[in-house]
Amino acid sequence: MLSLRRWQTWALSFLFWTIYAILDSAGSLALLALIGQKSVRGNVIIWNFSEAYVWVLFTPLIYAITLRYSFTRHAWKKSLAVHVAMSLLVMTAAAWLLLQVTDILRWGDVTTPFHTRLLSLALQDLPRYFVTAAVAQIVAYYGALRQREAEAVSLEARLAQAQLEVLRAQMEPHFLFNALNSIATLTKKDPAAAEEMTLQLAALLRASLDCVGSQEVSLKQELEFLQNYLDIQQTRFRDRLTIRLNVDPDLLSASVPSLILQPLVENAIRHGIAQSASPGHVDIKATRNNGSLRIEIADNGIGMRNEPEEEREGFGLRNTRARLRQLYGDRQEFRIESAPGGGCRVTLAIPLAASRSGAVH
Repeated sequence: MLSLRRWQTWALSFLFWTIYAILDSAGSLALLALIGQKSVRGNVIIWNFSEAYVWVLFTPLIYAITLRYSFTRHAWKKSLAVHVAMSLLVMTAAAWLLLQVTDILRWGDVTTPFHTRLLSLALQDLPRYFVTAAVAQIVAYYGALRQREAEAVSLEARLAQAQLEVLRAQMEPHFLFNALNSIATLTKKDPAAAEEMTLQLAALLRASLDCVGSQEVSLKQELEFLQNYLDIQQTRFRDRLTIRLNVDPDLLSASVPSLILQPLVENAIRHGIAQSASPGHVDIKATRNNGSLRIEIADNGIGMRNEPEEEREGFGLRNTRARLRQLYGDRQEFRIESAPGGGCRVTLAIPLAASRSGAVH
């Protein structure tokens, strides 16, 4: 907002009244030319600009008063009373200053009493005050409208960020709970493996701390975090689980949502490999496709069950879908389908244009 203490107020006031004086002078000169009185053109121009620049001095005051006493539905009566009083004061002061200039330059009829000339000029300038106040009201309203729009956008962004934080916070206890269940299962069967898995879980938790406060991390960081999780699962499944990575090295700096791969791989292992008695594999592939980062996670497990999609998707998949929608809107793709030859394949694509090197906080 403009105020009496900021130079923009005075600059805009000067610009406004300069334009006004130019237009007023143009109209006056056209009229003088029409009636054949060209000798006074110089005086008319000086008068118009003098009058305009006197009002430059009062415009910031009028603007400040309008900000304080705007014409709202509930306060217009009080504001009108204040503006009427101020208009009498301002137009009288402006007329007095202008008459001082005219008396010094010996313009006009100086034989007429000063108070008569003062009253006449002040009444002529009365509309100037309310035109200025009206313009100030419009500017103030427009400024308030833009501020409300900016606040609404900011509030919407904070709300979206808060929703993402909730989704992300829900994800971390989810995979922690599953990892602890796996450790508990191995405690009696294979204590050494359970101990190894506990250490791997500690490494996983330390890696997760690097992602705190980040909705996006580089693909390289995400794969490093995923590797900690895969170490746990390979300790659990031994030779029954094979992981195959196929990632374009040029994409390692691309940004991806943090903890986005772990629940997808976990879903492939829990609902695909773990449900099958034969050895299984999970293929993780990252490629560039039409300006998007495309990631595919496929397994050769038992495949998709004949259930409605909302029942087939667990917490991790629903959470992933919600996060992608929050982060990228319609610019993302998330699809779950049967893989050729059996098993399941999850495909997600996010715009590379929205990715930046490193983490985004």
